Amino acid sequence: MDRQQLHERLRQLHSELQQVELVDEGERQTHARLMADIRELLEKQEGHDLQKYKLLDEGLKESLAKFEASHPTVTTLMGETIDMLAKMGI
Repeated sequence: MDRQQLHERLRQLHSELQQVELVDEGERQTHARLMADIRELLEKQEGHDLQKYKLLDEGLKESLAKFEASHPTVTTLMGETIDMLAKMGI
């Protein structure tokens, strides 16, 4: 698994997250944090330290439970991204 594949998956996830309509304030905060983390990783192509990916992984795992029932497509992409990060040793 390479970073190019991971970044493609992050672009897909970011696109899906842009379409999500949230009612709950907790979900909004989690959503905003995830969007910012993903944007940061996608905008800077080189030089990310491992910690940025670990923070994203933690945020995805936290968000998975919150979005699971209401947004199945997003949670599928989150799960796939978590798996990709794990295969990269993150």
